[in-house]
Amino acid sequence: MTALAGIRGPSTGMMFIAAVALDPRAKEIYTVDNDIGDRLMVFPYDVDGNVKPKRVLSVPHQAWGISINPARREIAVSVEGPREIVVYAQDASGTDRPLRMIRGPKTGLGDPHGVVFDGVNNEIVVANHGNQNGRQTAPGSVSGGRRGGGDAPIVGGRFEEPSITVYPGEATGDVAPLRRIQGTKTGLNWPMAISVDAAHDEVAVANSGDSSIRIFGRAADGDVAPVRVIKGVRTGIRGPMGVAIDAKNDELWVANYGDHTALVFARTASGDVAPRRILRNAPEGAPTVGFGNPGAVAYDSKRDEILVPN
Repeated sequence: MTALAGIRGPSTGMMFIAAVALDPRAKEIYTVDNDIGDRLMVFPYDVDGNVKPKRVLSVPHQAWGISINPARREIAVSVEGPREIVVYAQDASGTDRPLRMIRGPKTGLGDPHGVVFDGVNNEIVVANHGNQNGRQTAPGSVSGGRRGGGDAPIVGGRFEEPSITVYPGEATGDVAPLRRIQGTKTGLNWPMAISVDAAHDEVAVANSGDSSIRIFGRAADGDVAPVRVIKGVRTGIRGPMGVAIDAKNDELWVANYGDHTALVFARTASGDVAPRRILRNAPEGAPTVGFGNPGAVAYDSKRDEILVPN
């Protein structure tokens, strides 16, 4: 099918878009660049084509997830390497400083990706890969702008189990999570985007490592199994990067990185089930190169091959 509208082109300033969030009240679209642009951009709902953003906010390097809490008029942004959640005023722009940060060893943050600022329950929910890169960012609530890791000391990297951590909406500094879903029973493996269904008290996570969607009780804590898992050949889920629960229409949407499709399931779907609908940007079976963020390229003249580390 053809999209109703599309924002694209050099004037947009968009680069490596990692996340998108919508504010129906303000009729605004929010995007955040990961690894390259270090910017959060806001566009009006009704724009189409090669347009400039309504406003731009500089964010820390390696920002990945974004979520809006309209009730608090705040935005939460996850930042991978420094292992932090940065909270801004919703109308922040330019080089405005954050209102507060969640970071430090007590937080349990480890390479955070998906983030949801749950306005109904006033909580910040985060999906963590578990990587601790060895550069120990100093605990604290607010710091100045920066690009890269700064001059934080190297204390030795390690890998912890993936997790979902939950904090109070007003959390700041080096605070322990209210709850943490982590352990063998969870099946978490490279969790990317997450979605909170406050109406049904559930949290869905796009589990890219095993191409599944895992749904947990919102109040779950510890090494707990999900209440449902959508996984298998019939599902069409391949390297999911995005997930969203549509409580109004009782549906669950999945954005696939593996073949660039969007899948729509019943909200309560479980097991190896086919989606209700599939949206494609190319014919079924069309190859995808799978590039994410290639940092170099080399040519092998003997094999006549191009080598790209992804």
